[in-house]
Amino acid sequence: MERTKEMQGFVDRVAESAFGRTTQNPGCVACGSLNVKKEDFRDELSWREFGISHLCQKCQNEVFD
Repeated sequence: MERTKEMQGFVDRVAESAFGRTTQNPGCVACGSLNVKKEDFRDELSWREFGISHLCQKCQNEVFD
């Protein structure tokens, strides 16, 4: 997903406010896991969500389930 500079700034401010990390840091913004791999996600939709929110599968389960 392509984001404008303004939109990316907004996403990073929200992530930093909520989790203390930005999407510019590698890995999951919530738990800080740096070992995030596509095969760890339960489906393609969850992997695409990682591209948007930068939440690993475990954290997606906690936030969305």
